[in-house]
Order: sequence, then structure tokens, then C-alpha cells
Amino acid sequence: MKRSVLVAAGLLPAILLALSLTLPVAGLASTRTGEATETPDSLPNFPGRDETFGYCIGCHSFQVVGRQGMSRERWDETLSWMTTRHSMPAPNAAMRKVLLDYLTVAYPEQRGSARGWVNPFAPK
Repeated sequence: MKRSVLVAAGLLPAILLALSLTLPVAGLASTRTGEATETPDSLPNFPGRDETFGYCIGCHSFQVVGRQGMSRERWDETLSWMTTRHSMPAPNAAMRKVLLDYLTVAYPEQRGSARGWVNPFAPK
């Protein structure tokens, strides 16, 4: 019994290491051949692009952000929600303005179109 526990405990680090080498980590550029990497240069070029990219990419792909298309008020509510619900570091007032200015211009409100997560398997 003890030996099987020791073997299992010894395999766990090896399994975790193998998974970490094969699974992409959110926010990190992929090094696999043929996969696109996200960089600030791939986003609309408006003031605050680099700061916004750096703030958002730490938790999720920027493709998630680009599909939202919200009003400034909704972007502001979303920043508050991510801070409260997902422990995102709260931006100070100056950074919050930079983020909201960029998001409002680069990804303005889109009425009547699909927003948010899109199921890749949904019928088209």
C-alpha cells in the first residue's frame, strides 16, 4: 500500500511537468509552428494600446476582448466586475482612464451583433 502511494506521489510531478510543456498558458505567446501569437501590434493602433494589451493579456486572450464591443460604461462595469469577481489587480484612476479610452475607441459598442464567447461548434 505504501509503495503504491510513493509511486503515485513520484509520478505526479512528472505528469504535471509533461502537461505544462504541452498545454498553452493563458496570455503567453505560442511557440508552436503555424500558431498565431498575440502582440500589441496585432491590435488597432490607438493611444493606450500597449498598456491595455499588457493589462488584459495576463488573464486571457485578447481575442476575448476584441469580441465584446461595449459602450464606455459597460467597459467600466466590466473592469469593476473583473476586479471583484476574478481578482484582477484594480487599475489606478490614470490607468483606468487609459484602458477605457482605448477600449472605447478600438472596440466600440456593437448593437445587434454577437458578443462575448463564441462557440466554435455552434451551427453557422
